[in-house]
Amino acid sequence: MKPENPLAFDKNGITFSVLVQSPSATVTPLQIVCFFDSNKNQHYEGGTDAVNAHFSGAIAELRSNGIFSGRELETLLITPTQQQIPADQLLLIGLGDPDEVSLNLFEKVGYLIVLEAAKLNVTAFCFAPSLKDAGVSGLAADDVSAALAKGMQHALDTTAILSSKGLMRISVLKKITLLAGAPQAENAFKGLQRFFGN
Repeated sequence: MKPENPLAFDKNGITFSVLVQSPSATVTPLQIVCFFDSNKNQHYEGGTDAVNAHFSGAIAELRSNGIFSGRELETLLITPTQQQIPADQLLLIGLGDPDEVSLNLFEKVGYLIVLEAAKLNVTAFCFAPSLKDAGVSGLAADDVSAALAKGMQHALDTTAILSSKGLMRISVLKKITLLAGAPQAENAFKGLQRFFGN
């Protein structure tokens, strides 16, 4: 069956897509949002700011008091008990120092987000890189999504091996959606296509 979203394709039983939508508005089992180290970058706007606003500034407070500073690959799982956003769960991921952001980092992030989704046993997740929201430029959208795809595929291969050996439950993941702003969406999709050969 063909995906309804024109910026989508199926690969090995998983639908990969790019969606122009705020992470504060996604209906998904798991929404993932990135933040740079709060000691290096406190700037965020757009969808990332909207997520914070839906939590009445609680995420900014978590960052300012050191509960989640945004160190590289740091994670914090939030369950919106008052339906602050439509997502069932919100995972914050740290990107570290914005001056050291690289495609290698996003490959690591791609690996991490699929492993975290597997641990949480979700069928789908949405991921917002949040680079533009943090005012960070310099990496092309297609290169970022290709790096993410490389890391995600590594994690998918890893979970398949572990489950085949009875070392983890079989992944139920069926849908991975990257969120992007309208100007970046098509290029982000091209990066996914480039890596997966679609």
